[in-house]
Amino acid sequence: MDTSSSQNRLSVRLRKLKRYQKHVKASLPFLLAFGCALLAGLIFFNGALIAPLASVIINMGLDPQRSQLIAALVMTSLVALTGAFIGRRRFVALVGAGLLFVLNYLLDFIHVQTQPTYDPGRHLEPLDVGALVHTSFVMVALALLCAFVGAAVGKALGEVLLDPLYHLFLLIQQRLRASSNGTSLANLPTQQLTRPVSLPGTIVSLIGTALLLVLLILASGSGDLFVFSPDVGLHTPPQLSNGPVTHGTIVQDSMISPALGGQKRNFLIYLPPSYNTPQGQQKRYPTLYLLHGSPGSDKDWFTAGKANESADTLIALKQIPELIIVSPDGNGRPGATSEWGNSGDHRQNIETFVAVDLVHYVDAKYRTIPKQQYRAIGGLSMGGFGAMNIALHHPDTFGSVISLGGYFYAEGSIWGHNPAYIRANSPADILPTDKAAWSLHYFLGAGSKDQPYYNDAKAFARELASFHIPYHFDLQSGYHSWKVWQTQMYNALLWLGPLWQQQGAS
Repeated sequence: MDTSSSQNRLSVRLRKLKRYQKHVKASLPFLLAFGCALLAGLIFFNGALIAPLASVIINMGLDPQRSQLIAALVMTSLVALTGAFIGRRRFVALVGAGLLFVLNYLLDFIHVQTQPTYDPGRHLEPLDVGALVHTSFVMVALALLCAFVGAAVGKALGEVLLDPLYHLFLLIQQRLRASSNGTSLANLPTQQLTRPVSLPGTIVSLIGTALLLVLLILASGSGDLFVFSPDVGLHTPPQLSNGPVTHGTIVQDSMISPALGGQKRNFLIYLPPSYNTPQGQQKRYPTLYLLHGSPGSDKDWFTAGKANESADTLIALKQIPELIIVSPDGNGRPGATSEWGNSGDHRQNIETFVAVDLVHYVDAKYRTIPKQQYRAIGGLSMGGFGAMNIALHHPDTFGSVISLGGYFYAEGSIWGHNPAYIRANSPADILPTDKAAWSLHYFLGAGSKDQPYYNDAKAFARELASFHIPYHFDLQSGYHSWKVWQTQMYNALLWLGPLWQQQGAS
């Protein structure tokens, strides 16, 4: 009895040990994949690798915030690739890479966004927690999609590069066993290299497909992170100490442009706080036309540039008169940027659309002050060039011009190959002989690390000085980024306000 009981206990222990060994053996590939992903994360997310990659992206023209996000996503993909290549478990490599993205990028991003944030006038902008949570989920979705791609590539590379070596190892192992046991090679069991299909496996695959669809839906809302900046929309307009801010209204409008052959053109228009009130029914307002960059759209100056928020704040502080802001769509035909100009073949007259058609339409429909001295035009990057080019061509239409991060020689294929026409659309070439434009009020803005645009702005400022033309130069520390342009537009409104007030705008 005692012997039988001991044998039973020993048998139970042996079975438990075998089950434990089986579980350990089954979990080894998962642990290997996860460990490889973590080790790859230590390598790829090391500052010595990710910082140079971010610098390369910055040198391509993006600002640090977008560059850091892109670099983190690239590293996430490489981590998943490495984990799946060595460990051969895509899902585990994907999870490990996603975790490393959260630890090495997302938590730092959240920490920065939860710190006090101020507008250019040093007014506190409250954090929109809901927007931060949504952006965080979008970033995680992007990271997991990048990890999914990396893991898929890593698994495929493993099948091509590692499977032959693995098969060779199995073959040698089988031969050695056959030799030691005296077994014929023909009688050796065939090694199963593929897993049989099972119901649990099918369910897991379906769940994975559903999760992938969810990630794709979440990531579909990530466009603004790359077009503008990862922190766009995370903070609400400031609350002022002297009372609540009365907000203006942004209206979507459109018009048919004769200059563009009857094309319908959309634009957004900011109407100041008093515009739709009984007190404002008899008032007329100065107007600022704002041009977007490339790529861009009519919403850019209100979504990322916060032009409406800056106007609301400065109007509430009584530092500028109320104004109307017009933001048109300046995109041209596919394949070439419009440069906000009249194309060399004159089949796309964007300049005439803005300076003639749009101005006439706005003056007719809205209560503007329809005089040149109460009308300004500005823009960023391509829009900075376009604003300067249009203003110099139409000094009888615009009295002030704002060029932020712009350039001053015509570039791009839209002008054609006529050197004289290219010079006629290059502000730096126009200025010396266009004496009517010397009466314009000039505001130039640049970022200290924004090349070549910083040098372009300094060169144009020197040219203005050589003709004794007054100008205001606003230099901000930063790159070709919305953070710089937000500040400079705030300052440009402060610059415009006194000009209009001196001329009688209230």
